Amino acid sequence: TLFRSRYRPTAPLNHYIDYIWWSARNARDTSCEHILPSACAQLVFALHETPIAYRRNGSMQSTTWSASIVHGPQSDFYVTGYKPAGVVVGVSFRPGCASAVLGVPASELVNQHVGLEALWGVRARHLREQLLERSECAKVFHLLERQLIARVSKPLLMHPAVADCLAGNARHCDIRRNTGYSPKHFIFLFKSSVGITPAQFHRIQRFKQVARRLASQPDIRLADLAAEAGYADQAHLTRDFREFAGVTPRQYQGRPESPLHHTVQSSRDWT
Repeated sequence: TLFRSRYRPTAPLNHYIDYIWWSARNARDTSCEHILPSACAQLVFALHETPIAYRRNGSMQSTTWSASIVHGPQSDFYVTGYKPAGVVVGVSFRPGCASAVLGVPASELVNQHVGLEALWGVRARHLREQLLERSECAKVFHLLERQLIARVSKPLLMHPAVADCLAGNARHCDIRRNTGYSPKHFIFLFKSSVGITPAQFHRIQRFKQVARRLASQPDIRLADLAAEAGYADQAHLTRDFREFAGVTPRQYQGRPESPLHHTVQSSRDWT
């Protein structure tokens, strides 16, 4: 059985973090998952001692992590191995906001999985030790909120044009009309904050919209979904979906509460 909970932090942390999450399994999972891109960084703490395996898209070589890790903004999916029993907690950052808390530019974390100790040193180990002492959901949320507020060492200096694009106010990131900057300069500003280009970000946001709809309405007509999401046609949607998820829309197995996790049932997908 899997138990989950989410907490949306209060100001000022809510400007940087979308939510803090808590997950507890009482038995080892027997399936793997494709973790689909969100364009946002994640900070994850395993409150157990069993290593967790993962591999990059297209790689047959797996890597393991334990204790704490930063998943940088992803431009495609990666694969997790069988998940062990125990508690895992994490932080889902808002686009372009992780650097204000982690202290590392987003561009250095793109498609990377970095142990938190490599960024914070012994302070990462001390924070995990405190979390281990307070593994209950409410206590974890309170501790992480307090500790992460203390980590915000300076205000987030995001260019207004980038913030406008992230908020969806600059429709399709229409650089020339809405910002006055050249496309090349705006791409530089955007990548400096978010880690990926505006075009990549837009594609991932559109893909996420489709994944959410499929997770809640698996029988929806793909042609209708493609038109609603702004794809040229159903074939265009399928190509994007296969790139970001590793499967076609009809092969996708996601859950409404977790649409960016595609379940892989066959052990042949993890070697």
